[in-house]
Amino acid sequence: MNDDAINVFPADYNSSYHLVLKRGTDHYAYYYFKIDKLDQRVIFYDDVDRSGISIKTQITRTFMRSLIKAIDWHPVGNSIIVEIYNVQRETGKATRLACDI
Repeated sequence: MNDDAINVFPADYNSSYHLVLKRGTDHYAYYYFKIDKLDQRVIFYDDVDRSGISIKTQITRTFMRSLIKAIDWHPVGNSIIVEIYNVQRETGKATRLACDI
């Protein structure tokens, strides 16, 4: 939809953020993520129960470009690693994606 929007807010400490995605008129999805600039990595904590939408379905090149712009990050090179953890099992197995930007 044309009115989709990405809003990013600083979270607990440096390099951690809250992400709010607007979908349609009254639907919002919330995520928590961290940036590891040294390893060129974005780490999402996927809470489907809270957000209603898995972050995995959002990860596209356009989405990642918008997210990186929103946090004013300038990654080295044109590829970053995206890790997605289930928020209930933080130490569990993560989904890893290489994302070209």
